[in-house]
This record gives sequence, C-alpha cells and structure tokens, in this order.
Amino acid sequence: MLELSEVGNSSQWTAETRMGRNHERTPVVIEIILDSSAGRRASRISDLSLGGCYVESITQYREGEPIAFELTSSDGQGLRFTGEVAYILDGFGFGLKFTNINDDQLEFLKRVLPEA
Repeated sequence: MLELSEVGNSSQWTAETRMGRNHERTPVVIEIILDSSAGRRASRISDLSLGGCYVESITQYREGEPIAFELTSSDGQGLRFTGEVAYILDGFGFGLKFTNINDDQLEFLKRVLPEA
C-alpha cells in the first residue's frame, strides 16, 4: 500500500487534454504500482479527480488499455481502482479514466481529495 503524500505540481495540460473532463482535478503526489497487461510498474499520480487521474509514466500504454492500482489514504485505508487509458502524452504519462466506480470508491475519493 502506498500513501497519499503532499500536494505537488500538476503536469502541464493543453486545452486538448482537458476536453470532455467532468470533474476538477486536484494536484497531488501519490506513488502507486500500476497493474496492467505490461505487468506491475511503479508510477506516480500527479493529479486526481472523482473521474480519473494523470499518471506520470515512461512505460508505453495504449488508449483504452485497462489499468488497476490501489490508493491509500493518510489514515492507512487502501482501496483498489480500475480505469482505462483515456489519452497519452508520449514519454510523460497518460490520463486515466476510472471505470466501474462504485459508491465505496466514490466516498473514498471524496475523503482523500480534501487531504490533498
């Protein structure tokens, strides 16, 4: 389990990557382990919202690829999330849209986001 840490600088976004976004993203620094078809990889989330996040990663992923990871709050509670790659910024990372989010996950995000 990896812990939510202090607020950091968000990645720079273009107007193109912001299109279609339904939730305001909050700058964070969260170290995570991604689980995907490529295996397990250490990565970092640099912003987070109720609908998704931006993952800094040099590993190549495909748009639409399913990804899973666990978020841990400052009180040590962790919860697994799944999503799919929404867009890619080659060499920098990708936007991840949460999929099949349930009420427990939504409430967890609402608790974690004020911590940031």
